[in-house]
Amino acid sequence: MSRNKRNHSQGIRFIVVFVAALCGLSPSIIHASKGPEEWAMLQLDHVREQKAQQLRDHCERIHNLALKAAQDKVVLQFFLVNLNFARAAAQGAVPKDLQDNVAEIRAGFNQYYIQNYLTFYDFLFIDMDGNVFYTLRKELDLDANLTQDEIDGLLAKCIKKRPTEEVFVDFHQYRPSREPGAFFVEPIHSEGVQAGWLVLQHSINRINMIFAWMQDIGATGETFLVNDQGYMLTESNFKGDSTILTQRLDNRNIEPKFTEGKGNRVVTDYRGITAITSFEVVPFMGTQWLVVAKIDQDEVLTNHYMQRQWYYKERLGEVLEKLYAPPNSSAIPPVPDARLSRVDMDELLRAEPDQWLETFGISTCTGLIGSDAGRFGYMAHISPRDMVYGGSETDLLGQLTMRIKTFDVRPCEMRNVSFSIIAPHFNSLTNIVSVLLNEGFLLSQIRVFINPNALSAAVAYDYQSNQMTVTWKMGMDSKVERQSLSDGVLFSDAIRELMRQDHENESALMASEQ
Repeated sequence: MSRNKRNHSQGIRFIVVFVAALCGLSPSIIHASKGPEEWAMLQLDHVREQKAQQLRDHCERIHNLALKAAQDKVVLQFFLVNLNFARAAAQGAVPKDLQDNVAEIRAGFNQYYIQNYLTFYDFLFIDMDGNVFYTLRKELDLDANLTQDEIDGLLAKCIKKRPTEEVFVDFHQYRPSREPGAFFVEPIHSEGVQAGWLVLQHSINRINMIFAWMQDIGATGETFLVNDQGYMLTESNFKGDSTILTQRLDNRNIEPKFTEGKGNRVVTDYRGITAITSFEVVPFMGTQWLVVAKIDQDEVLTNHYMQRQWYYKERLGEVLEKLYAPPNSSAIPPVPDARLSRVDMDELLRAEPDQWLETFGISTCTGLIGSDAGRFGYMAHISPRDMVYGGSETDLLGQLTMRIKTFDVRPCEMRNVSFSIIAPHFNSLTNIVSVLLNEGFLLSQIRVFINPNALSAAVAYDYQSNQMTVTWKMGMDSKVERQSLSDGVLFSDAIRELMRQDHENESALMASEQ
């Protein structure tokens, strides 16, 4: 480590230790300072604990309500009235006055249900033979026999076992309601003899509301619930179609979490994106659920950079040069001139289908591409008159992000957009990155092509095939160097490299002080 860097590190460390001493903290705690991912895990732990407790509280309330209903004399009498009426109807025609009396009783009970038990989606009344002799909502399960008819699922399997004690049936696709449901199966007795079961149906929507979108967990953060088969029991924040009991998570991700019970893991999530997770297994009446709080690793890194842009700014040149890919002479656009559409200085252009965008003469200027491969592509040729240089005549980057976010992508699709910054200098790089991050994009979506040894650059790009060629003019002669899209440096990789260097320097400093 150079003397200047060492003195800088020691100076910062002195200030931190001094402040820690004022706060009564041990210097050893400072050595164990947490990185951005560790801080993210602490925040996720807090969110996960909140959701797990909300789930436990909800389950306790709903369970107590189910027990109350099973012991409620009004519910018991209603069960027996309908059971006897169903038996009478099975013997033949029922007198009209009896039908009228039962109809009046049912109307009154509906009001009683609304006032006391509306938390439950439905009441199913089932006799000892498995006949559903009455329900409040009168769906397809009314008059069905769960031990014989083609109403399959966990509830039917439970009734076939003729339970004599309370049973909870976990959420599953319940065909009569055309939606997922869970059930409290409560045995009903009359004069000391079991007469059947009161089944209280619980809608999945009540659970889904607990895990709804949280604003304080980040743009890519979410919480959700998973059953012991690996299926999500709540909706994803990032998929338009329902994920409840349709989105199955990878066993390599889920099984270890159920085994460990509680903790943190960095995983590849159901979208194929690396995420930091906090998880906890919550048991309930013989069922186990997994509460998960997660955030994309890329967002954690982006937030870390945004808070420390001043710190990384002066060191970017060195690390980008280190990660710079060698020239690739094969990176030549295989397209006739007729398919090239030129983008002039101070111009922003959206490509037409089957059209390559091209610009050249990038010297004091900056080339910028924004695209979602296969869907759309923009190219801008930004001059020093633009706002990203401190100018006031144009704002091409502002126009580009506004068009993309207004016309091309929904919020959940922003992760699909990528940007390429091309310039033979660093004059505009950090300003462009700062604007993109403030617009909600991430470091991992930004690719950098910087070559300070070049005089100028030309760029050709096709969004449909996602092919790009950067041609660097290296001198006054005809010498050129070429790069393809994959040769660019992801801005996130550059920041991770700088963080790795900082960690090594800190470790070396700690070792030298011991």
